[in-house]
Amino acid sequence: MYAAMQTPDGWIEHAEPLGGEASSRFRIDVAVPVPDALRGWFDGRIDEVVFAARSRLARLGINVQPTGKARLAGEQATFEALVQPTVKAYDVGRFLPELLVPGLRVGRFVMCPRERRLTSEQVDELVQAHQIQLPRSYSIDGDGRFRIRPQGWVYEMASPLTLETLRTILMREGGKDILNRLQVRRPVRRIALEAGDGVITSCSMFLHRHYVVLESQPTDLGQHLEAVVLDPITTRGMDVYLEFHNRGDRRIVNPTVAASVYEAVETRAAPRVWHMGLELPPATAKGATSEERSYEAMAHVFDRLEEHALEERYSHRLVAVVEDMQAVLAGAEPRWTWCHPEGGPSPRSGTDISSRVSEGVVEAPWRVPFGTAMLKDLPAGLGGTLLLGYFPNLIEHAHICAAALERKIKRIIFRRASFEHGPFFSARDHGRLADYEGLGVEVFWCNDLRRHVVQHVFRGLRGYFTEADKVERFRSALIFAGYGSSRLLPPDQVERMKNLIVRLADFFGPDIAFMTGGGPGAMQQVTDIAQERGIIVGASYIEIEDQGTNKTSDFYQTFQGRSRQSRQRWFEIASFHLFFMGGVGTLEEVGLTLTDMKLGVIERSPVVFFGRHEGKPYWRHQIKQFRQMVEAGRAPTWLDTHVLLTDEPDDVLPFYKRLLELG
Repeated sequence: MYAAMQTPDGWIEHAEPLGGEASSRFRIDVAVPVPDALRGWFDGRIDEVVFAARSRLARLGINVQPTGKARLAGEQATFEALVQPTVKAYDVGRFLPELLVPGLRVGRFVMCPRERRLTSEQVDELVQAHQIQLPRSYSIDGDGRFRIRPQGWVYEMASPLTLETLRTILMREGGKDILNRLQVRRPVRRIALEAGDGVITSCSMFLHRHYVVLESQPTDLGQHLEAVVLDPITTRGMDVYLEFHNRGDRRIVNPTVAASVYEAVETRAAPRVWHMGLELPPATAKGATSEERSYEAMAHVFDRLEEHALEERYSHRLVAVVEDMQAVLAGAEPRWTWCHPEGGPSPRSGTDISSRVSEGVVEAPWRVPFGTAMLKDLPAGLGGTLLLGYFPNLIEHAHICAAALERKIKRIIFRRASFEHGPFFSARDHGRLADYEGLGVEVFWCNDLRRHVVQHVFRGLRGYFTEADKVERFRSALIFAGYGSSRLLPPDQVERMKNLIVRLADFFGPDIAFMTGGGPGAMQQVTDIAQERGIIVGASYIEIEDQGTNKTSDFYQTFQGRSRQSRQRWFEIASFHLFFMGGVGTLEEVGLTLTDMKLGVIERSPVVFFGRHEGKPYWRHQIKQFRQMVEAGRAPTWLDTHVLLTDEPDDVLPFYKRLLELG
C-alpha cells in the first residue's frame, strides 16, 4: 500500500460567528489527534506540515482556512481557522450556525517531506513511464510544479440544499454517497468565476504511488480551497474535484491551480492471517506453500472437532471458542465446544427457523438450540477465536454481535458458507459480513473447495475474500471489470483481448487488476491472460446451473442465485468496464452498469464494447439502440459520448485519454 504520512481527521472544539450572529463567517478552534510517530514534525518541521480540509466540506463550497500555526499539546495539535461559504449558488452560509458544532470533522494534517518532493525531471519521467497520469495539456515548471487546468464542467446541485441534507452529508459515514447523487455536472465552454464567488469543477488524474499537494494561496487565476491533498489510490478517475474561489473584484476565466508531486510512503502491513504468526505444523505435501499449510492445519482442526457431527444435519455442526490457537493446532481441545447431540430437530430446522423468525411466523414455543448461545457465558475482553462449521444464521448472528460488543471474540473462522447452497452466500449473509467489519471482528474462511484460508477484506463498501499475501494489492489496484459469455471466444478475439490487456497494463502501470463474473468461457480467458502478465484477478461468483466457476481468482465473493442483481453492487469497486462478446446475462450487466452510472451510484467512466462476430462489430445493434434512445430524449446524452464500439486494441487508450482528458 502507498499512502501519505497523515493524521486522522480533526474536529471542531468551539465556533463563534465573526461580525454578529447574522454573519456567515466563523472562527473555529480545531483539535487534531497526532500519532506518536508524527509529533516530531510539529517541532522542527512544521513548515512541511500541510492542513487538508475534508473534501466533502470543500465540495459544498465551505472553506476551512487556518489562520495560524498549529500548536502541539500532548496527543493533539490545535489551531484556529476561518470558515466561510464560497459558492453563492449553494447557499450554505445560512446553515453554518447549525453545522459548525463541536465534534464536526474538518480535516487532517499531511506531512510533505522536502526530500520526497519530486523535481521537474522526476515528474516528467513518471509521466513518460506511465507511473502517474496527469490532466491533458499539463505544464511543469523548473521547480517541479505542474499546473492543473480543469475540465469543461461545473457542478451544480440537483435540488436546493436543506439543513437535514447537509447534516447527512457532513456527519454520516455514507454522506459522500448522498453528495455524489446530488452534485451533478454541467458542461460549459469556459469556466467563468465571478468576483467574490466560487465554483466546483474537476479534472482527471490517476495516482498510484504518489500524492499531489495543491497550492491554496490566492493568485490572479483564483484561489483553491483548503482541500489541497490528492491521495494515492483514491485519486483515480475523471471526477477529481477542484474547488476555486475568486477573492478579487473582477471575473476570472478558466481558473487553474499549481501542484507538487510527492512520493508516497510504502506501508507493508503484517499479514493478518488466521494463525496470527503462529508456528504451523509440517505440511503433508512436500514443498507446500504457507497458504496450503494454513489450510491443512485449519482443516485438520475442523476435522478433529467435527468428528462426531452429523454432516447431513445443519443443526449438528461445530461451534467452538479458542483462546490459544497454538495449543489447538497441537491437538488440545478448545475450552468451549458445542455440537448438537444426535436425534435433535429435523435436518432443515436450523435454516428454517432462522428465516421464519425474520418473517415473524415462528411461534415462541418452537426452540432450536444454537451453540453460539454459550457466548453469553464467556468473560468480557476474552478476544477469542470463534470456530463455526457453517457461516452464522440469524440467531447465531445476534449472539455473535452481542459477544463482539463486549470484545469476547475478535475473530471468526468458518468452514462452510451454506448448508443448502454450498459455497454461495445470501444477501443476508453479506449484510452480516458488513456488521462484523463494523464491530471490528475479523472473518476468515477455511474454504475446502479452494483448499485455502482466506480473509474477508473490505474495499470501500464491498468485501471480498483474499489470501493474506494479496490483501494490499487488492486494496490498492486500479480495477477493470470484464464482462462476457460463458462460451469461449474465438482465437482471433482472444489475441485481440490479450493485446488490449497488454496496452492497458503498459499505460496504467503495474498496479491494476481485472474482475469478472468468475465463470468459464470469456471470463476464464480474461483471467488467464491477466494472470500470465502477473495481474491479479477477482471474481464475483454466482450460483447458476449453466456454468461452473474458475478456481484461480486472487480475490472473490460468492452470491446465491436470488442475489443476482445484488451481486452487481460488488462491481462498484471497478473504475472501468469492458464488455466482451456475451449473451443475455452480459446484456443484463450492461443495463445494470449503465443504470448505476445514470443514478450516480458509480462514476460515469468510459465504457468499451469489444469484439467482432462474422466480420462485424458484435455490439453494433446495441450501440444503435443507445443512439436512438438519446435522440428520443429517453437516455442521457453521455450515452453517446462515453461508449466505444470497437475490436481494435489501439482504439481503446486514445478513447480513454480523450474522454478523461489525460495527457
